[in-house]
Amino acid sequence: MAILRKTVIGMIGVLIVVCILLATLQTTNIGNRSSNRRNVKPEPSTSSSATSTSFSQCTHPVHKLIFIKTHKTGSSTIATTLARYADEKGLKLATPIWTHIFHEIKSFSHNMVLSFRDMGHFGILTSHARYNRKEMDMVISNPKYITIIRNPVKQLESAYSYYSMAKHIGIQTDGDHELQAFLKQPRYYFDNYNYFMKVQSWNGQIFDLGLEHADHLNQTLVRRKIQQIDAEFDLVMINEYFDESLVLLRKQFCWDWEDIVYISKGVRKTTLRHKITPELAAKIQHWNSADVQLYDHFNRTFWEKIAQYGPNFNKDVLYFKELRGEITSRCLDMNSHSNPAYDKRVENHKLKPNAPNYCKNMISGTMQYVNWLKFMYVFHRLLLPLTLVCLVCVFMLLLCRRFRRGNGDQYRLLELDTTYLGSDKKVVPI
Repeated sequence: MAILRKTVIGMIGVLIVVCILLATLQTTNIGNRSSNRRNVKPEPSTSSSATSTSFSQCTHPVHKLIFIKTHKTGSSTIATTLARYADEKGLKLATPIWTHIFHEIKSFSHNMVLSFRDMGHFGILTSHARYNRKEMDMVISNPKYITIIRNPVKQLESAYSYYSMAKHIGIQTDGDHELQAFLKQPRYYFDNYNYFMKVQSWNGQIFDLGLEHADHLNQTLVRRKIQQIDAEFDLVMINEYFDESLVLLRKQFCWDWEDIVYISKGVRKTTLRHKITPELAAKIQHWNSADVQLYDHFNRTFWEKIAQYGPNFNKDVLYFKELRGEITSRCLDMNSHSNPAYDKRVENHKLKPNAPNYCKNMISGTMQYVNWLKFMYVFHRLLLPLTLVCLVCVFMLLLCRRFRRGNGDQYRLLELDTTYLGSDKKVVPI
């Protein structure tokens, strides 16, 4: 029993030490991010738009936000920017239970979220999830909804090559001919082959936004879905106007410039790109007609939002591009590239040896941020309370041990002071 007790106490002690170290690590990490973050915003060298028109009207920055992360649209860069914002502002990031995605095929359910009685009290959701307004509103109360879409021709070409669909289908042609071979009979391949990321080979963007493939040929349902998105989303960004989209987001959500500055993530290697001819583009538009309608609608409303922005829009975009250029020059060694260990399909710039600390946060990918914030959430909600319980247990064990030792000493004293009454030996208390 003594050995078992010592083992338990030792294990509890190790757990306490580990939790204290993790808490110290988190405090130091966040402290560095907060201090370095102030240096991310240099004064503009040529632009005079540091103060945007009517930005002073914003008094409450948005801290509740759901980002529908569509596939191959530049969404990884947006998701990382939002996750960094959640980290710096101390917001709870809603994360999947096991991986860094909720689900790429099933519609989102609140049961997919890692939660310890925090449902409805999260701040930001950025991981891949198919749009389901009712279930998502259960995770974050009264959030803003945003997403990003891309020209369907470029989006399908990107998804087809990135996910190596030709290889999984078994199309045995080289280079640019792989996509051409698929588009000769796309419905045949879609209906008869179960290949990796199949859902992204036919109207993948509107599928991510909640429309099932069985409804993609129903024009009434397609139009209804587009109208629903228009009514329920606060901002639909456009990949081809990436910086312009973030400038709109900044003003609409009352954020600062450093909140939206970014370093691109998930940019494909040039060897994984297909040449798009006008004939091939026409085939893609015909095959992905629902995504074409989606893109055309929000490409039009996007410019309506810009018109409402005010006269300083172009100046603000120019300032933002200058800011991004300065951050890139401070952080990245543009003459050196490497492939990240977790994905060899994308280019990854190396940091300069003397890069500021905030550069490490900006270059972190979505997966790293999600996993880190998930770990810290579990630490605060599970490991920290467990540590407190362990401390109480250790205190009780030590108290019991002291109590038993004290009783033993008292009993020995009582044995020395005894009185014989007849033939019976009795202990007489003092």
